[in-house]
Formats: sequence, structure tokens, C-alpha cells
Amino acid sequence: MKLITFIGTGAFIVLSSFIMKKGNTNQSVSLYETKWSLKKIHTGNNVPDMPANAFIRFDQEKKRAGGNGGCNSFGGSLVVMNDLINISTIFSTKMFCEETQQTEDAFFKQLEKVNRFEIKGKTLMLYRDKELLLEFVSE
Repeated sequence: MKLITFIGTGAFIVLSSFIMKKGNTNQSVSLYETKWSLKKIHTGNNVPDMPANAFIRFDQEKKRAGGNGGCNSFGGSLVVMNDLINISTIFSTKMFCEETQQTEDAFFKQLEKVNRFEIKGKTLMLYRDKELLLEFVSE
């Protein structure tokens, strides 16, 4: 009887642990190897809706950042130390897309200013000191 109680209790603990871990949606996503979709550009100006395909990825091993601005592919060098981040030598393809060009230009301009990041759950926020510049969500 004690053996059955012991096995039942053990199964309950394992199952409870699994359910609690699965239900924890506030767990942060890694900066690296995650596709971060652009959700908001903070400029103080009127910026159109975000293009559905605008995103950024960070590659820790190659020390690179890159993605798509809504029209053009882009990339740049990446340095990350704790919560500090620098994306430099940003380059992109040079297609002109009338519907998304204003948004893409604002995205790249803000990206050049970034010096700090914060991840809360599935949201990545890029800052210039204390000023929030860009918001992304992980896919």
C-alpha cells in the first residue's frame, strides 16, 4: 500500500511540474536565433501600419543582426554585453517600395540609434538609453 501511495504521489508531482512549466507564458524568449517581428516604431511621428514581413534576427556566433524592413533585406554587425546592444555598419538592398518605404526608413533610422534592449516574455524592446524606439514580438 505504501508503494502505491509513493508511486501515485511521485506521478502527481511530475505531472504537476509539467503542467506548471507548460502554462508559464511569461518566460522570456532568447534574443538569439529568434525571429522578432516588428510591431511598433516609436518616433513621435505618424508612421503607417507595420509591414507584415518586417523582422530582425540576432546571430550570437556570427555577431550579426539582419532581417527585412518590409521591402528590403538588411544586416549589420552586432555587439551585445548584458543588456547593452550595438548594431553598426547597417546595410540593405535598395529597392523602393512605395507602400512601405516610409515605415522601413523609420525602422532603419531607429535601429541605428539603439544601445540597450529588454525582453519581457515574448516582447523585445530596443531603446536609446531610456527612450523606447522599437518593439518586436517573437514568432
